[in-house]
Amino acid sequence: MKFRNIFWGIILIMIGILFTLDNLHFIDFDWYNLWRLWPVVLILWGISVLPVKNLIKVVLVLVVLAGSVTYMVNSTVRWHDRDYHITYDFDDREVDQDFTIPFEDSVKTASLEMEVAASKFNLIDESYDLLEFEKKGSIIDYKYSVRKTDDNVDVDIYIEDEVVLKSKSHNRIDMSLNPYPVWDMHYEVGAADVEFDFTGLKISELSLEGGAAAIMMKIGDEYPKTKVRIEAGASSIKVKVPKDSGCDLNITSVLSGKSISGFEKIDHGHYRTENFEDADNKIYLVVEAAVSSYSVIRY
Repeated sequence: MKFRNIFWGIILIMIGILFTLDNLHFIDFDWYNLWRLWPVVLILWGISVLPVKNLIKVVLVLVVLAGSVTYMVNSTVRWHDRDYHITYDFDDREVDQDFTIPFEDSVKTASLEMEVAASKFNLIDESYDLLEFEKKGSIIDYKYSVRKTDDNVDVDIYIEDEVVLKSKSHNRIDMSLNPYPVWDMHYEVGAADVEFDFTGLKISELSLEGGAAAIMMKIGDEYPKTKVRIEAGASSIKVKVPKDSGCDLNITSVLSGKSISGFEKIDHGHYRTENFEDADNKIYLVVEAAVSSYSVIRY
């Protein structure tokens, strides 16, 4: 029997067992912490193609899996005892939070760095201020800093304390941005359900790093050249790009499912819309996904 068949069989069995135990409520499994381990899949894949004896491969795989299981048991799994019920008071506490960053007419460009953890996150209506932020639920506290230089403003929204939220934490964030400046944005998303509507914004560069997340992103055509990069593990990704804009798409994926609509294949992992050369506005989209599902469609 081929080693690679055994290898992938073990991986699928382990993932299936975790899903089953979580769904049957025998354990509470923290998928937010699990996504941190997705590079282990690359390590195991590398072991599977090493030109060495199968016995050596088995030993290496067992060592890697033993370390991974130890981490998961200590950091991500909580077993249920049938004799009592476990509750998480941390998640039940609710603290609402909101803040506004005023807009100044002198601002031409803006950058945003933001952490999003265990939330339902929506980027909603355009704002007359530079940024409006509202959070409901959970004890997690977001902080922000603003730095202005000439006609540029930098905003950093972050979690001050090292708080680990459970994947079932209940909090919702609604945020809106001013459409006047040209935006450069970077989001770090973990164990969250996020929906970005960027259709009314001028975006120069946008990057998103996500894990154990459901990501929906709608990109507009308000800027001539928009660069978008998505790096995700164990996530569901859906990206919408406007039909009137040309789109150049590069995809690198491991153990991921894809759906691409309205693109022509240029090379392995490289696609373009047929109107790319003639379009006034162009979107350069890079997707790097591991153990994820993703789709890119035109609207």
